[in-house]
Amino acid sequence: MAHPLPESKRPRGIPEQGKAAIPRTALNDWKPESIRLWKLLSSTLVERQSAEASSRTEQFPSTPGGRSPPYGGAHGHGSRTADFDATSRPYPPSEVLQSLVTLYVEKISDQPLPLFDVSTLRSQAEDFSGALLDSFLALTVRFSHNQFFEGVQSKAVEFYKSSARDVLFRRAAEPTVTLGVLQALCLLGMAEIYDGKMVRAWMASGVAARVVICSTLAMSEGGRTSTRKSDLSRCCWSLFILDRIHGSSLRTLPAISDEGILPDMPSYASSGETISFPHTAMDSNDGRFQAEKDVGINSYALQLLTIWGRLMGYLKSIKQGNREYAWVANSGYAQIKARMSEFETIFPEVHRFTNAKFHERASIDLSKNRSYWAPWIFTQCIYHTIHCTLNHPFLHVARIHGEQRLRSPSFLQQAIDQTILHSTWVVQLLNICEERDFRIHDPFIAHLASMIATAQFFLRFSKDEALGLRATRDFETLQYFVERMGAEYPHLLHTKAKLSKLAQLAAPYNNTARPVHPPKVETAMLWDLLDYAVSSSPTVSSDGGPADDVELSVNTQFLLPMDQTTPHSAAGAAPLPSRNGPESFSPNFWDDSAFAFDMADFSNLPEMSTILMPKDAWVNGLL
Repeated sequence: MAHPLPESKRPRGIPEQGKAAIPRTALNDWKPESIRLWKLLSSTLVERQSAEASSRTEQFPSTPGGRSPPYGGAHGHGSRTADFDATSRPYPPSEVLQSLVTLYVEKISDQPLPLFDVSTLRSQAEDFSGALLDSFLALTVRFSHNQFFEGVQSKAVEFYKSSARDVLFRRAAEPTVTLGVLQALCLLGMAEIYDGKMVRAWMASGVAARVVICSTLAMSEGGRTSTRKSDLSRCCWSLFILDRIHGSSLRTLPAISDEGILPDMPSYASSGETISFPHTAMDSNDGRFQAEKDVGINSYALQLLTIWGRLMGYLKSIKQGNREYAWVANSGYAQIKARMSEFETIFPEVHRFTNAKFHERASIDLSKNRSYWAPWIFTQCIYHTIHCTLNHPFLHVARIHGEQRLRSPSFLQQAIDQTILHSTWVVQLLNICEERDFRIHDPFIAHLASMIATAQFFLRFSKDEALGLRATRDFETLQYFVERMGAEYPHLLHTKAKLSKLAQLAAPYNNTARPVHPPKVETAMLWDLLDYAVSSSPTVSSDGGPADDVELSVNTQFLLPMDQTTPHSAAGAAPLPSRNGPESFSPNFWDDSAFAFDMADFSNLPEMSTILMPKDAWVNGLL
């Protein structure tokens, strides 16, 4: 930039730049060299003013944080500026940026990230710069249909991610790290998840989590304003969410081992009053509701994510060969079950399915209060998925080749019943969302659906024809849901492909209620589908092998119903055994096929239609 010459350096009579030009007659008194210098300065001034005027119309930023002004500025309304170009015009005008903020609120905020306060995000986004702007664009541009990114969305996303990575990993190594760097790492991690970049996502969220831990940024809140504390809390808990849904993988260790190191939950999550809570048709005089402490639906979603992390650790332990007797009091299974029971005791009645009446509400009501219903659906789905996965037939009933272990018949019967109950509930919830035109934007819910689909895949091979048909239909419903979500979130197409392989295995048996020779499936495929990071990435698992597979026909009838073991009298009552006679059961009772835990018969399931929830009855197993 040219600077005006000081008075001592200017030829006499030459004005400062920007001041009024001197009369031409005054030039007669100047020496030739003074005239040449004046002409040079005048030319420089004209060029500079012209450049500044041009930049106000179409500015090409030279730094990652620069942005051009909105369309239709001082030089005309509605005039179209140039489209995205990584070299000359990489950053959108303000108008386009605001459209991306709208997409963020609609598709990402609290689904699952609570990173920003949406009430101030529009003004806050105008101040985004550098890596924070790059990360925000990398996450949101993929959803945009604006002409600025037309035909170059993928190219733009990769440009923004690369620009952000170059800065963030360097900044993360500095002694002091700003909140903006942590927010940018959080957004970058989510963008990598959406692109199916498993390792890069772990790096981004893992680095951010460790920066929080090592710098004690989360704990040193003294002197901060309440807004600053809230922003930091949102950021830390967003990192926690990423670490639980993606970082708690069967192939890596979570970066945040204890949520106790995090600051208090953000105010929106710890107070039910701050959430746009819809009116429910409950008796306001009901003492149950008045006496309850409600900390907000988002807070309960975070509590379930804590249990989810423990569940993934439990699965990882089993995958590594650390088998346990799940019915033992101090087993990993029992500990997770206890935590779920504890959660059920503190979950307020106001948020429960029966009282929230999601299935009775109009679509416009659900859309208007999306900030409540989106985390509510998440809470319901993850609750039932935890129960279903904890009792998954693959973990407890199916026997892997060559494995020998003792099993409790009553426990196994309970596990199967829980699997059927909670897997059916997830299908029901997704069907209700479809009926109410409530669009789900959280791709993690699609992963939960794929986990439920693996359980329905096992139930498909039951000899109970009604149950087998229902499981087949539910599997197809879940598969379709994942496929539809994959149209918007391409990383889910990898999950869809894995589910399609399961469907291909079952296809030859779709018209036979009792397959004579049930198929086998590699355990590696099942493990992959239980792991969000792996199922949604193109990585091919190498854990399976020819001998590492599981038959899909396993025994699920472990306790014989009374109507099958005891003959009925003419009056319809079961006769009492003789006091002096022999035991009423056969001496070969424990050799009965119902207790042959060899996976040869996943078929003796009793008629379960009574708990499969007809549409007019919302009972059994609901939260």
